[in-house]
Amino acid sequence: MTDQIFRHGRAYHECALRCLEFRGEGQAFLFQPSLVLLAFVVEIYLKGLLVAEGKDARGHDHTRLFEQLDSPTRAKIAARYAERHQGQELAGDLPGFSKLFVDARYSYELKGEHVHDISGVAQLASTLYEVWADSRPELIETGVVHDRITAKKQGAPIINPKG
Repeated sequence: MTDQIFRHGRAYHECALRCLEFRGEGQAFLFQPSLVLLAFVVEIYLKGLLVAEGKDARGHDHTRLFEQLDSPTRAKIAARYAERHQGQELAGDLPGFSKLFVDARYSYELKGEHVHDISGVAQLASTLYEVWADSRPELIETGVVHDRITAKKQGAPIINPKG
């Protein structure tokens, strides 16, 4: 089951990155769909890690899912996130991402200004992918998608995509 969860997350991760490719006459990228997909990817990867630890994985709140993980897993994720995201602390950033999947899907219903850190969400998704890669290297398929997911810069438009 965990293999299926990881592959499911990776497929959505690839879709999120494709939404960041510049396309069309105006060379635009799809910010909102990418943001929603990245938030969904974070949720899927977290739920997969919970299942791997033998725990129940329900809900959409990233903070609640993260807090259910074993302490060593949480520490590994936080350290990798800080390493990937220029020293940012996951404890400070995660609350801003917690309900992103639910809220960003229906952003037209939100009142007032709503700003999201797509780079942080993308770095968290890549962090979780790398934690999976460390624990289950046999699940990793090398190539363009893997290279994009593990690239240092995340959440930025992709110019002249290849693949």
